[in-house]
Amino acid sequence: MGKKKIIVLPHLVDAGGDLTKDWFVEYSCRDPRTDKLKRFREYGGFRKLKSAKERYALAQKIISDIKDKMVSGWTPFKEERLTYQDALILQVQADRWGRERESLPTIRIYLSEFLDAKKATVIAHSYQTYRSKLRIFAEWAEHQKLDDIHISCITREHICDFLQYMVEHNKVSKRTVLKYKQILHGFFDYMIQAKRIVLTNPVHDIPDMGRLTDEAPRPIPEKDRSVLTAYMRRNDPQLWLFCQMEYYCAIRPNELRQLRIQDIDFTRRLIRVSCTISKNRQTELVNMPNQLYDVLIALKVNELAGELYLFSSNGQPGITMLGKNNFRFRFDRIRNRLGLPPEYKLYSFKHTGGVELVNAGVDTWELQRHFRHKSIDTTERYIRRNFAVKSDKIKNHFPDI
Repeated sequence: MGKKKIIVLPHLVDAGGDLTKDWFVEYSCRDPRTDKLKRFREYGGFRKLKSAKERYALAQKIISDIKDKMVSGWTPFKEERLTYQDALILQVQADRWGRERESLPTIRIYLSEFLDAKKATVIAHSYQTYRSKLRIFAEWAEHQKLDDIHISCITREHICDFLQYMVEHNKVSKRTVLKYKQILHGFFDYMIQAKRIVLTNPVHDIPDMGRLTDEAPRPIPEKDRSVLTAYMRRNDPQLWLFCQMEYYCAIRPNELRQLRIQDIDFTRRLIRVSCTISKNRQTELVNMPNQLYDVLIALKVNELAGELYLFSSNGQPGITMLGKNNFRFRFDRIRNRLGLPPEYKLYSFKHTGGVELVNAGVDTWELQRHFRHKSIDTTERYIRRNFAVKSDKIKNHFPDI
């Protein structure tokens, strides 16, 4: 199925040069409300002109004026003001003034509609990422007066300008730029497929930009790990349990903090990561290694009420789920106090467990299932990027030069 035209550029209809008939400039635009091309004609005073030369000169001016307006984002449709729920405003503003707004169709309205559709398909943490980044894009676009033009007139150059602004003024990394590109590409795909008012996605062929930083959490070598674990055992046993579950079960921190006692099957030694908290949006079962099973039994977790969160206030299971940054702040504070590298992050224990599994001979297929990666390619990239896998053959049996 071919792409639909959004506009047919203006052109002169000169009645074959017959000065006794009407001359006019004709063009067409796709009506965003009906998704149909609508034809427009500009008669613009042709009848008053008695020579073909004068009429052709007038036509050239009318065509040039219309093209200039189209480039600037003008649309011939008289757009009505719409009432909508602004998904981009901060919660404190929404609590005070509400989210309902009224305006002409602008990029903020379309971004809010996209977020509303996205909310049903992603977990809460991912939704907040979409929302915060699209809020920044909306504020930039409004400052650049892009809310005055039709959404279909936003170009690749506009996207590049925005990303360049983020690099220069916010010092964002390559990884953050990629996240912005991913989210904006999804938004414009929505405008093409669901709203059908944009013809092509402007987020394409974007040059590499952003600070080159290694933001990925590094696996923690045994010596530093011993220092960390000894400190956590003494001073923050709840954080120590959290890190053990990352290490042994490869459960992501945001999933772990939402885990309830009832999600742990002590009979089958499995942990259930439900679709409501899983990053993959599907219910998954994770094997519980013997070491972790013994730790949980020793803590008598199996005797607690199923509805309790495993990690709650006062260092104990309870009815309150801890905030998403609680464990990260605690881990970072301890790491800094011990003078360890900033590349060690809370997530590092998950990576460290992966390193040890690979070095113990676990194959890529088993690692994929344990880490709950969607594809084996993801696992292979994960290994290449993060794991310095030991090799006895390379270290001790390398042929002499």
